[in-house]
Amino acid sequence: MQICICRVRVEYVKLEEICTIVSGGTPSRSKPNYWNNGNIPWIKIKDMKSKYIDSAEEFITEEGLNNSSTKMLKRDTILYSIFATLGEVGILKIDACTNQAIAGLSLKEDSNILKEYLYYYLKSKKKDVNNLGRGVAQNNINLSLLRKFKIPVIPLRQQKKIIEVLDNVSSTINNYERELALLDELVKARFVEMFGDPNIEFKYSSVKFNDLVARMTKGPFGSDMKKDLFVPKGEDTYKVYIQINAIQKNQSLGEYYISKEYFDRKVSRFELFPNDYIITCDGTLGKYLKLDENMEKGVISPSLLRLTLQNDKINDKYFENIWDFYMLGLMKKEARNACLVHLPSAKKIGEISIPVPPLELQNQFASFVQEIDKSRLLNICLKSLVESVLKIRIFSEYKKSS
Repeated sequence: MQICICRVRVEYVKLEEICTIVSGGTPSRSKPNYWNNGNIPWIKIKDMKSKYIDSAEEFITEEGLNNSSTKMLKRDTILYSIFATLGEVGILKIDACTNQAIAGLSLKEDSNILKEYLYYYLKSKKKDVNNLGRGVAQNNINLSLLRKFKIPVIPLRQQKKIIEVLDNVSSTINNYERELALLDELVKARFVEMFGDPNIEFKYSSVKFNDLVARMTKGPFGSDMKKDLFVPKGEDTYKVYIQINAIQKNQSLGEYYISKEYFDRKVSRFELFPNDYIITCDGTLGKYLKLDENMEKGVISPSLLRLTLQNDKINDKYFENIWDFYMLGLMKKEARNACLVHLPSAKKIGEISIPVPPLELQNQFASFVQEIDKSRLLNICLKSLVESVLKIRIFSEYKKSS
């Protein structure tokens, strides 16, 4: 089903004209009475897994709500992520509050906008928002910027048609996402079958992670990577890789460069090479990307960790799964206990002990994962195709008619 809205008169309004917009907050982690036995859902980006949000991983108390900047949001409020992972959208099906990485958008009574229509429109602009919020450290957009977002207003009848189409498209996308989740579970099950569950017991002798890496370095100080140091891209420039590269697993993203002179003088020890991993250290923790031979020469930003494995000791696929399945959980727990949103230092990460099976077994596991990756890639491509149709057929028409 295709909707043509080329002949529909489109009026653009600022988001603040149709919504009341507030951001959330985090009660102090050092105050147990703000958290223990809480019954108020406290939503994080991690909880925004689908169109409708009806559950939370964590809860806070009434005291925690009253003594922090978080705010109670009513059912049907649209949630929008504004920090680290930008442009995630969801609709509350429960009363809840959020952390500071999420803004709550409550439609005004006279807005003439359906919440599902606004949900889909904001969802379609995710790439644009990521380009807008891209930075050297963590991605973010502030509320002032969010309030100025332009929203196309069309007749309610047309909004309902768009919602109907996109609900059907979303159903197809959800099917692909379920397939991807099943593939992830299959890999995890094979890992446990071959190597045991490291969260319960090590099946093989362990070594310090530091003994398996050739180098591991966190990025430079923020003062060594200020925006006023950046230059236009040129033959002798070096790219500054940022968190969005790892979060979106795309090494081509990014538009920040430094001169060769500054690279040689100040940050050469943070240089990246093919087969290095870049890993997010702040806000969104532990997302990684392995750079390939097509990467631009460059350096890590302050919010990234650079990691080079000793592949004669540990296979890439084994590392990625032991990282996701075991190491990251340990580090996130430590970060929560310390009331931080950062990975531990490279030194502390290096001290983590992990089981190391014989390389032959690791390679067998890698071969299995590579076969699964073929199916995963097909599902990702089909999902992306459907998402592209979602935007091309409908929301791109606004530009033609505005």
